[in-house]
Parts: sequence; structure tokens; C-alpha cells
Amino acid sequence: MKKTILYIDDIKTNLFIVESLIESNAENLYEIIVVESASEGLEVLLKQHVDIILLDIMMPEIDGFEAAGMIRHSKKTKDIPIIFITAKKDDETIENCFYLGSDYVNKPFNHVELLARISFHLKLSEKEKEVKVREAELEYEASYDALTQIYNRKMFHRLINEKILKAQRDKNSFIFIMLDIDFFKKVNDNFGHLAGDEVLKSISKIIKEHVRGSDIFARWGGEEFVLSLDTNLEKGVEIANNLRKLIAEEDFAEVGTLTCSFGITEFKEDDTQDSMTQRADSALYEAKESGRNKVCQA
Repeated sequence: MKKTILYIDDIKTNLFIVESLIESNAENLYEIIVVESASEGLEVLLKQHVDIILLDIMMPEIDGFEAAGMIRHSKKTKDIPIIFITAKKDDETIENCFYLGSDYVNKPFNHVELLARISFHLKLSEKEKEVKVREAELEYEASYDALTQIYNRKMFHRLINEKILKAQRDKNSFIFIMLDIDFFKKVNDNFGHLAGDEVLKSISKIIKEHVRGSDIFARWGGEEFVLSLDTNLEKGVEIANNLRKLIAEEDFAEVGTLTCSFGITEFKEDDTQDSMTQRADSALYEAKESGRNKVCQA
């Protein structure tokens, strides 16, 4: 797929030379768009995708440095490589070229050098994009459970600690819920682990669809999940019971119906994550011991 070059220069002769150079030597690699002012160039960037910019410095109205500053301040265009093409060789110009752009080429330029620099910065830009994508993937993998696509335990620890600090500072409260799928081992034993995985994904989806985006929902491990909601205990019990009923009413394909048990507690001023976890876990144990498919509080 061809890469798109945008060349901005107020001198038509320069535009013609570069356009001819690209068409003669790299037509199979690049499409080139030429414009005579920075304002026209900025319009092009608003309307279509551009892979690299060649930019003159000395132009009327908006010069190259001003235009580069605008390009760098736009989320859409900030990562596009900019190669300045200039007759100026003073230290301040060179410094600004590297501060606002990626590189510079002096006029009159060497054709081989210009093409080499264009190729180099396009390849570098692709590598940087690949690195950013991989970094985003690694960040996602570090924060989310691979099976259910909700937060993992590590991320929950981080978020709940932040919530505790905020609650202590603002003198407000929130609730903490632990829930567990009843008799989940029988699902794996009778229907296989793939069926068990589908159950975990389905229950995650049900809960995610019925809590707010600001609520913290994570897989604790195995068939256990945790929730943190910005509400009081009474409303929290109501929400937990609603989730319990939704799960109990669901038909999990070959597995049939299932239930969950819930343990719930409310944040207290001197709470830590461990103290809240212990209370919620105790309430969950009570729900299990007293018949399952229940919401118990501690």
C-alpha cells in the first residue's frame, strides 16, 4: 500500500521538483500531495490520512515552524513525521527543526538524500507504531483477565486501594462484594472445562451489563468475582440480589441453570483492603453454608 506524502511550500518550482522526483523514482511507493501554503496543508490533514510531511520554513502568513506547532498539538496529526526543507543553516533553525519535527534537509537538496530520509522516517514511524501497539497490549494483559475480559485480581487490588484512600480523604463510603458460582466444580467435571469457561464468560457479561462503568468489577480467581460499588449497604444488597436473580434465571446452554452466592460489606473509616476482604469472604462463606444462592452481609 502506497504511503502518502504531503509537501507544503509556497514556491511552485520547489513543489514541481519534489513532485517530479517522487513520480520518477518512487511512484510505486508514494502518493504525493502538494500545496502552496500552511493553511492549505492543515486543511488536507483534517480531511485525509497523511504518512509524512515535507515542510518549507519560510512561508507567508503561517511559517513552517508555526504550522509544525499546530500539527504537533493535534491528537490526529501529532505523530506524523515532519521533514523540514530549508535553505537556512543557522544553529537556531537546526534546533527548531529537531524540536518541532523529525529531521531537515537543506536546499538545494540531494535527491538521493531526500528519498533516503523519507524512507527512513516512514520505517521509523511504523516501528514506533508497532511498539505503541505492543505496549498497549501488554498494559491490557497486565490489567485484564484473559478469559472474561474484565479486570484481573492485580488491577482490582490497585483500584480498590485508590478507592480506599479516596473514601478516607472524602469521608464517604462504598461497598465491597465477593461472589462465587455455586457447585462450579460439577460444571467442569460433568461438562468439561470449555463449558466451564463459557459459564465464566456468560456470568461476567451479565454482571458487566448490569453495573455502571464507574463500578469496579474483576475476576478474583477461579469461579470467584469481586465488585466495588459507590453506594450504601442497603442499596448494595439490593443490587447484589438483582444480580443473583439475573444469574439464576439465565439458561447456560448445555449446563442449564446455575446460581451464585454473595458476600457483601461496607467500607469503614479504618478499613484496609485485607479487612474488607475478610468480612466479605466471611459473608460469602455464610451464604454458602446457609443454603447458597443468597446474599449475606458482614
